[in-house]
Amino acid sequence: MKAILVGLGGRARHWQAACDAHPEVKLVAYVEPSEENKKRAIEERGVPADLIYDDLSDAASVEADFVVDVTPPAVHEIIAMKAFDAGLNLLGEKPLSDNFEAAKHIVEAGKKAGVKHMITQNYRFNELPRTTRRLLEARHIGDVAQLDVSLYVDWADNPGSHYVTEPYMFLTDMGIHHFDMMRYTLNADPVSAHAITWNLPWGWHQGDACQIIVFKFENGIVATHRGIGCTMGHVPAGHNGEWRYEGPKGTLTWEGFDLFYTLKHKQNPQIREQIELDKIDGPNPVLNEFVRALQEDRQPECNAEDNLKSMSMVFGAVTSAMEGREVQLSEL
Repeated sequence: MKAILVGLGGRARHWQAACDAHPEVKLVAYVEPSEENKKRAIEERGVPADLIYDDLSDAASVEADFVVDVTPPAVHEIIAMKAFDAGLNLLGEKPLSDNFEAAKHIVEAGKKAGVKHMITQNYRFNELPRTTRRLLEARHIGDVAQLDVSLYVDWADNPGSHYVTEPYMFLTDMGIHHFDMMRYTLNADPVSAHAITWNLPWGWHQGDACQIIVFKFENGIVATHRGIGCTMGHVPAGHNGEWRYEGPKGTLTWEGFDLFYTLKHKQNPQIREQIELDKIDGPNPVLNEFVRALQEDRQPECNAEDNLKSMSMVFGAVTSAMEGREVQLSEL
């Protein structure tokens, strides 16, 4: 399948390598308006200069099956509209957009164009969430009633970057990964968000980088997310965070990068068992899923319409933090 890579900044390095390594994908064009980024891509990554266009519209004559969009979030709507107008399928970097109204517009435009549109929520494709989803569907711990997630990281400490200067970036940029994994592992959708955010005295972010968020789900599950983006101490589990699922038959916990099942109460036999993780096929399961969806003419996992539900958790939490109240996600 033929692809056009839009954006030749830092994130493009990953997706260029992923496409080059995939036996069924060939990059046939690149789009980048910045001369500096073009020069770097040509010199450092061997991108052919004659295949680089200033704008996606300029590449209209190039025969392709899909676009890979690795531009900044504020540009996603523009790229999506141009891809859809050309009848091209779209694999877009998260988040869907930095604006919820724009995100909804993108979703509707993609549906109207009749194309496949997938968001690269790569965290859910890892071994921990995949194995957890399987165990929860098998009711390994019974019906889950509560999920608690903790994330302690020294996040985005490069002065001047938009992660440092813009508001709520820790919640929006890191949160979307975790919120999407909540939905995926629980196989349920949230109905409300209640968030409190703040900064620590030594924090380097201009926007709040600490948070406690409570999500209520349609099936009664309560999920909490506690995060500190400016810790000066131990980071126990990288960006995965620590997860704890509570059920009547025990708990599932993510500890570091391992999964444990624990049962310990009254007359029950005491169990602490490390669960072997399911293996993931291929070096890039996100790209694999998108290619398979195109080949099978079906909606991919993490399609834009589904991803809008994860986005609602982000914008619901931001609205809650700003207004100091619980927000029903149906309000958005």
